[in-house]
Amino acid sequence: MDKTKTSKKQKKHSKKSKNPILEAHDPFSAELADPKLIKQSVLQALVDGDLEAVRDVLVAHLQTINKSKLARKTKLGRQTLYDLMDSEKEFNPSIKTLTTILDSIAA
Repeated sequence: MDKTKTSKKQKKHSKKSKNPILEAHDPFSAELADPKLIKQSVLQALVDGDLEAVRDVLVAHLQTINKSKLARKTKLGRQTLYDLMDSEKEFNPSIKTLTTILDSIAA
């Protein structure tokens, strides 16, 4: 069987629009710090049974707020909050931990 010969020419890129509309992503946006939005999103994800969405929303929120203040307010350890954010660890918080965090977020 012969080898397939590849072309040395570069193909031209077809541009449908010259100026695509792109928005800059701000990981610390005000929306992620909005407690009502976070609480609604987490509760909806729990109703839907989507644990990954719960984790994503909580992690995004935890990254925008002061974890020391939240730990003091919830009486949870800071390490517990950091463990929730750690992608290498299994996300399996107790119901008590989730309710404590959601209560403190809404307060």
